[in-house]
Amino acid sequence: MKKFFYLLSIGSMAFVLQSCEFNCSIGKKKEPEEVKGAAVVKDGARIYNNIDIVSPGLKISKAFLVYEGGVRIPDDNFVDFKKWIKLQLQVDSGWVVKDGKVLLGASEKITAEDGTVVLEENDLFKKYPDGFSAEDAKYIVLSAGLDLKEDAAPTSFTVAFKVWDRNGSGYAEGSYKLYSK
Repeated sequence: MKKFFYLLSIGSMAFVLQSCEFNCSIGKKKEPEEVKGAAVVKDGARIYNNIDIVSPGLKISKAFLVYEGGVRIPDDNFVDFKKWIKLQLQVDSGWVVKDGKVLLGASEKITAEDGTVVLEENDLFKKYPDGFSAEDAKYIVLSAGLDLKEDAAPTSFTVAFKVWDRNGSGYAEGSYKLYSK
């Protein structure tokens, strides 16, 4: 019976999703000239888009969502799933720098509203074994691409993320919800 419900939930996702994938980058990217909207100030950081985040060992100044090209996602997180959605984190301090480099790991997981894991990547930065410059590591961008079918009913997804320091104990971890229009 359990197997039946598992197959049913996977089958139902086929009616909603056309495709999905992750991407990541480091370094200063084009961001909105001024991040506007309803920010929550938490430990000195301005957090937008109802992002739930903790960052032991790191000082984060901003966390927000944008589309490809830097257009900010509205505060209510109703999005156009035909466009890539990017989480941008600005980390002021906390990474351990060795030989001018910061070694990071990052993971993301997208879960549908019925609890089905749609996509999961355990280490987006594994392809960068030499790390990043300390300056570039201040700007973390994790992207999620979900392409919904044209006739899909309104739905929501939860994106969970974690970015961690391979040389230290600092990390940023959290989640946010996205809603289809």
